[in-house]
Amino acid sequence: MIGLLFSTSLAHSGEKKLPFSIGEEIQYSVSWEMVRAGKATFKVLPLSTLNGKKAYHFLLEAKSNNYIDMIYKIRDRLEGFTDIEFTQSLLHKKKQSGKDKREVLVQFDWEKKTATYSNFGRKRDPIEIPLNTFDPVSAFYKMRTIDFEIDENLSFPVTDGKKYFMQKGKVLGKEKITLPSGTFDTYVLVPQVNHFSGVFKKSENPTVKLWVTADDRKIPVRIKVKVFIGSVIFDLVSIR
Repeated sequence: MIGLLFSTSLAHSGEKKLPFSIGEEIQYSVSWEMVRAGKATFKVLPLSTLNGKKAYHFLLEAKSNNYIDMIYKIRDRLEGFTDIEFTQSLLHKKKQSGKDKREVLVQFDWEKKTATYSNFGRKRDPIEIPLNTFDPVSAFYKMRTIDFEIDENLSFPVTDGKKYFMQKGKVLGKEKITLPSGTFDTYVLVPQVNHFSGVFKKSENPTVKLWVTADDRKIPVRIKVKVFIGSVIFDLVSIR
């Protein structure tokens, strides 16, 4: 995006410095095999209150366009809630419409160190998780808090409520990338995807590659996913 105002703010007195602030909104265009497929938006919403305590509230919305709707309609809304210290998740929600409808709730119990998954109210047995585990949406923001070094291996715990895994990855190096939204100096990251489900399980040698701004904000400006249905690319359109 032309004219990005990359300003790191400390949202609340006494909290650690974070690369995002309340009101941040990042929008991506989504392409599938060079065809415009839809859009995705990440938002940092106003603080929520869970069990009497303040919590960060993150939102991801994904929507396919009319052309892709004829093949596979996507209308997804995913939410992540973390403690105000941003050390671990407290709640995760996923509402998926279209062909495969879901209404997922993942509840975290940090006294028992468990996460419990339910879909349309049907609960699974709780799974054990370690401290400092993040849900899939909050993990996007957790990644941005890591200090990158070339050839460094990255790792932090993530759960979708059905399974827990260590999200690992590697910083390959630096690269300048030019998009319609601007030219960016970036770190190139490659996360491991062996624990991912859905199209990743059905694909031979699937890959994910991220270009993340080499500044304090660490904004992913491009995300490229390669699976059996082809390449899907998320390109930064705007940030505010």
